[in-house]
Amino acid sequence: MIRTFSAVLLAAVVGMPAHADRQLGELKFQKCELPVVGARPSDPLPAECTTLSVPENWDAPEGRQIELAVALIPARSSKAQPDPVVFLAGGPGQAAREAWRGVSGAFHEVLQDRHVLLLDQRGTGGSARMECKLPSLDDPMGAQPTPEQLTAMARECLTQIELKQDPRYYTTSDAARDLDRLRSAVGAPQLNLVGGSYGTRMAQIYYQRYPDKVRSMVLDGIAPNDLVLGSEHAINLESTLKAQFQRCVADPECQQTYGDPYATLKQLQMQLRTSPQRVSLADPLTHERRDVPLVEGALAAAVRMYAYQPESVVLLPRMLAEAAAGRPEALLAQALMVMDDLGEQIHHGMQLSVMCSEDADAMAARAEDADTLLGNGLIEMALAQCSVWPTAPKPAGFNTPSSGDVPSLLLSGEFDPVTPPRYGEQVLKGLSRARHLVAAGQGHIVMTRGCMPKLMTEFIRDLDPAALDVSCLDALSAPSFFLNASGAAP
Repeated sequence: MIRTFSAVLLAAVVGMPAHADRQLGELKFQKCELPVVGARPSDPLPAECTTLSVPENWDAPEGRQIELAVALIPARSSKAQPDPVVFLAGGPGQAAREAWRGVSGAFHEVLQDRHVLLLDQRGTGGSARMECKLPSLDDPMGAQPTPEQLTAMARECLTQIELKQDPRYYTTSDAARDLDRLRSAVGAPQLNLVGGSYGTRMAQIYYQRYPDKVRSMVLDGIAPNDLVLGSEHAINLESTLKAQFQRCVADPECQQTYGDPYATLKQLQMQLRTSPQRVSLADPLTHERRDVPLVEGALAAAVRMYAYQPESVVLLPRMLAEAAAGRPEALLAQALMVMDDLGEQIHHGMQLSVMCSEDADAMAARAEDADTLLGNGLIEMALAQCSVWPTAPKPAGFNTPSSGDVPSLLLSGEFDPVTPPRYGEQVLKGLSRARHLVAAGQGHIVMTRGCMPKLMTEFIRDLDPAALDVSCLDALSAPSFFLNASGAAP
């Protein structure tokens, strides 16, 4: 029998001193600070933390147990609603407690009367983390590893992991069972799911398995259930770059300053394919001088990272022009900083468990991607590593498109280079009580942009996506391109 969540909650907060532990259902939460990822200093984020023990293999519940890290961001009200919000992080391979810092602003009003739960997905963060180095992080801007090197890296990663974990049981389906165990443990009758990027797959798979346990879904940067993760990265990035650079061509001052940035990019790509360089620059974190290879793969990695957010994409025409003129230091320095953060955030072993079990069987190099900036490199990297990684069979219906009447709010950025708006339109078709909002001029993950936090709060409160007044989104637009080191002014 499910406990009455509101009764448990009131008993936990009414009349208790501020320093007391909080009891939610079976779980006792204690004051904590959320982990900080990366070398750059950050202010601590207070929370309340606990652990939840679950079977590593849910089909053998008496076997090895793993501890999952859980954090609670408590509601400000003493009369919190019985259905908490759960934030589901991206990747695959991000930990929710570590990713919370980047999205917390979107939940400020939600937290007025609802708790937010952060569950580090198994294999990430504090939940039996599967930590292996990303394939090229020893030299993040270096040449593309060969398939043989990638396979060897995966084997080495597997050697480290298999001593204490079975990688077959770190998939989205396993994590969905973990999430429902958490729901039961805190006594919640239903959950409100907020997923970002890969977290949207997690949300949809949970809803597919436990439809009556989901009160609402917010999907931001949407990955349809029938999408092979990573299969369209190359064409999605290329389409976004063309659209963004066309904005420059259409602007007289930008066009006069940079011409056609897409043409510059392709010229630079061909140049580096035949004549790679090494560049001496100051490390953006340590400020020590280091030599960084400037090869075709480094250019692709740098440009891809810049394309994620509107604040960085507006730098690209200038950075590309500088690189084409023999001054690539600024382009590489920013990319190095982003790649360092990425390496800290993504738990590569867990990522492989998800990709290899859920997507690799449908992955293949595509002729139409050969001339794109990314080419088929990401596909080849995944297939090389998955050739030795243990896998689990996908449950029946895993790739069935989402359908049902759960109230859903779908969010996309107009210029998202990873999960473009057409993915949102695809998922929208199967959800009868859903609405898709596209944030003009924005990139990947938009829940913190403009009035999106307000709209998300209203949606979770009222469950009526059609009634939302979205006119406030009209204020969003793409920022102007930098015309010089100072900004958009000529």
